[in-house]
Amino acid sequence: MRAEGLHSKLLAAAVELASPRLATAVPSLRAVARACGVSATAVYRHFSSQSDLNRALLMHIDSVFIDAMAASDDPGLPPLKRLHQFAHAYVGWGTQHPGLYQLRFESADQLGADYVRTEAADELLTDVDALLRACGAGPDVTAEDLWCGLHGLVSLRVHKPGRVWSVGLEAQIDRFFTLWGLGR
Repeated sequence: MRAEGLHSKLLAAAVELASPRLATAVPSLRAVARACGVSATAVYRHFSSQSDLNRALLMHIDSVFIDAMAASDDPGLPPLKRLHQFAHAYVGWGTQHPGLYQLRFESADQLGADYVRTEAADELLTDVDALLRACGAGPDVTAEDLWCGLHGLVSLRVHKPGRVWSVGLEAQIDRFFTLWGLGR
């Protein structure tokens, strides 16, 4: 197998191992090697350490997440509709990829120096803030407010899978918009 092919296969195995609900740790190099059917030493040709794998996995998750958010956007739509699409895409991605979501948004304290932060999330927040302004949101409503609310929805749904919720996700998302005076 060519070197870049194995690197991609190893990273894909790490993503697969990290994907299940409540995966709060990056898979070990040995687990990734086993999943790919290669020796542990083969992994070291592509990831020099566990930290290297941790960072590569987080960067990959970040890229996939940002791509999903970008794919949900249609600049031809009115700002409020774009915000709704963003909110639904965020919650949808998080609930469909609970392990990856947790690694990206709930693991900084566990990963310490291995936790990587990209500018992509900041750029996304800047875009969301511009949409909020275009919708007439007051200065006291920020993209960070929306993020906190959406993160709460995802995190609670992921961590409380057996709970019977009185309101569906769609309705809860809509309530955020209503509370902020941004009705449909």
